[in-house]
Amino acid sequence: MNRQQAMNLLGITQEDDEREIKRKYHKMISRFHPDSLNEVGEAHIQRAQEINEAYRILSQSDKWETKSVQGTEAHGTDNHRSGKWEQRQEWSGELNEAAFIPRNIYLHYSMNLSEEERKEAQGKLYYQAAHGKYMWDPEEEDFTLFLTSLRHATAALLERTENAINVEDLSCMPDLKEYRFRVQAKLFEYLSMQYVNPLLVLDSLTKPESTDGKGQRIYRFKAFVASEESSPEGWLIASLRPGEYLFPKAFHGNQIQLMNKNRQVLGYLHMEDDRLYFCIIPLLKKHAAQVKLLVKEEDTGAQGKNNGINNKTNGNNSRNSGRGITRGNNKRKANIDFYFRLEDENYTYNSSDLNLKIAETLAGYEKYLRKYSPEQERFCDLFARLSRSNFRSRFHLKDKDIQYIQEKGMDTIRSHAADFVRTRLAPAQIPNDGKQTPMRGHPVFLAQHATGCCCRGCLYKWHRIPAGVQLAEEQQEYIVDVLMAWIEKEYNRNV
Repeated sequence: MNRQQAMNLLGITQEDDEREIKRKYHKMISRFHPDSLNEVGEAHIQRAQEINEAYRILSQSDKWETKSVQGTEAHGTDNHRSGKWEQRQEWSGELNEAAFIPRNIYLHYSMNLSEEERKEAQGKLYYQAAHGKYMWDPEEEDFTLFLTSLRHATAALLERTENAINVEDLSCMPDLKEYRFRVQAKLFEYLSMQYVNPLLVLDSLTKPESTDGKGQRIYRFKAFVASEESSPEGWLIASLRPGEYLFPKAFHGNQIQLMNKNRQVLGYLHMEDDRLYFCIIPLLKKHAAQVKLLVKEEDTGAQGKNNGINNKTNGNNSRNSGRGITRGNNKRKANIDFYFRLEDENYTYNSSDLNLKIAETLAGYEKYLRKYSPEQERFCDLFARLSRSNFRSRFHLKDKDIQYIQEKGMDTIRSHAADFVRTRLAPAQIPNDGKQTPMRGHPVFLAQHATGCCCRGCLYKWHRIPAGVQLAEEQQEYIVDVLMAWIEKEYNRNV
C-alpha cells in the first residue's frame, strides 16, 4: 500500500492535519475493531488490518526505533512460534514507576504478515510490543488496545489473589462471577488513573474553546443524557427546556450521574469521545476543575419544521415542541453543552496514593474468598438452581439485616432459624401454609424465600421434602444449614 492508497482508504485530503488524520482513523477503526463488534469474521479482520496499515503509513514517526526482537506471548496471542522472529517496535514512552503493576503495550499487526503468520495470530489484531509501567499516550497507543491492556492487568491481579487461596473449586461459589466483576471494575478504575496523566491527555485530545478573565482554560464538549421513553427518567428528560441547567449528582466509577434543578436523577452523562472520561473525571475528583451543563438549543434549520424534535417514532411528539428534546428508538435524549473549566493550572499528577486503594481492594477480595465455607460448597447445585429463578434470586440482605446480624451474631441467627423451622415448617398440618413466612422483618425470612424453604409446598418443589408429614430432626437441621449458608454468603458479599 502506498501513501495515496492509504489516504484514499481513510478519506484523507491534502488539507487534513495530523489531528484530523487521527480523528478519521479512530472513527473508521472503531467500526471494525473486535471490541466494537458482536461478531468478527475474516473480512472484518482484514479490513481492520488495512485501516491500521494505512494509518501507519500516514503517521510514520521517529519516536520509535525498529529492531528485531523475539516475540512473546501476549495474553493468548503468541507472536513467536516455531522459533520465528518478527519486526517489533521498542517502546520509549513516559514511565510511572509508582504504578502498582506493569502492563502490556499492544500494537496492531501490520499488513506484512504472511498467511501462515496470520493463522498463528489466531484472529487477533494486535501483539505485545512492550511490558512495563508506561503511561498512556493517545498519539502512540490505540485507545481500544489501552483498554485491553488494563483489562489484562486487572485479570492478572485477580488471578494472583485467587491462586493464593486454598479453595479447591472457586466455580462452586454462586456469586463469584458477579462479585469478581465488581472488583475488576474497581481495579480497572484505579489502574486507569495510574496510567493516564489527565492534563497531558486532555491537551493531546482537544484545545480549549476560550479562557475566562483569570486566564483559566474553558473547554466545551458535546454530550447528552438519555433514557428509556417510558421510564421515570425518560419523562424527566422530556420536560427539560433549552438553556436549563443540569448538575452532577455523583461519580460512579468513570461515569457522572446527572440530576435536574429539583435533584431528580436523569441518568448518566454520555460524551462523544470516550477518551475524555479518563481525563475529565480524575480532574473533577481532585477538585481541579468545575463544570457547567446546559441543555442545548436545537438547530432551527432542517429540523425546524419539526419544532426541534427528531421524530423517528410517531406523531405524538407535539407536546415536546420547543423543548430541544430528541426522540427515537424508544429513547428520550437531551443534547448537552458540557463546559469544563480548569481551576488548578498547577495541578500535579500523582498516582501513588492509588496503590493503597488497589491493595485494599485486593485484600477485600481475598477476604471474600477466604470466607467461603464448605457449607456453601455443599449446597452449590441448589444455589445454582435457585439463581435461575427470577423470584428467588431477587432476595438479598439489606443494610438493616446486615446490622442486625452484626449486633446479634451468627449463633443467635442460627437459633432463630431453628425456632422458625420448628414452629412454622415442621408440623404435618399448617393452617396457613404458603403464607406463614413474612417477606421482610428478619434475615431468616429473606433466606427462607431465597432458598425455597418458606412453606411445605416450596420445600417439596426445591428440596423434595414431602408435605403432610412431620419434619424429622435431620430434615429440620438440613433446612437450617441451607438458610445459614445463604445468610453467610450474603453477609460476606456485603461486608
